[in-house]
Amino acid sequence: MSDKTRATLTIHSQTDELERVRQFVRDAALRFGFSRNDAEKIVTATDEACANVILHGYNSDPSRHINIGIETNGKSFAVTIDDDGKSYDLRKHVAPDMKVYLAERRRGGLGIKLIHMLVDDIEYVVHGSHNRLTLTKRLPDSSQ
Repeated sequence: MSDKTRATLTIHSQTDELERVRQFVRDAALRFGFSRNDAEKIVTATDEACANVILHGYNSDPSRHINIGIETNGKSFAVTIDDDGKSYDLRKHVAPDMKVYLAERRRGGLGIKLIHMLVDDIEYVVHGSHNRLTLTKRLPDSSQ
């Protein structure tokens, strides 16, 4: 099947740009057939990943850019997040022990755990100073 679709969005590294990202991903996910609930899972995972790039990868430097791409091959929906900030392979992130986390009444630090829970697959590639994170969710009718 060759019904590949691609859309892209470039934003400045600013948290007030995240609403544009959420709307871009939400619209595409709904158009591709996800339920509103599943679309919001993809939106939340993408929002968390982009917020991490802005805050940690770029140290909130608004002069930097993030490119968000959406691609489907008819079976899956992939969101790519490209940046040139400090790299961090979230696939290797060790989630906090939730008993300790709750006992100590910690705040924050659960975004990566959340991303893992919301999408089906996570890929991370570094080429020199370029980072690409790909979050993939299977389309509703392609579970087999």
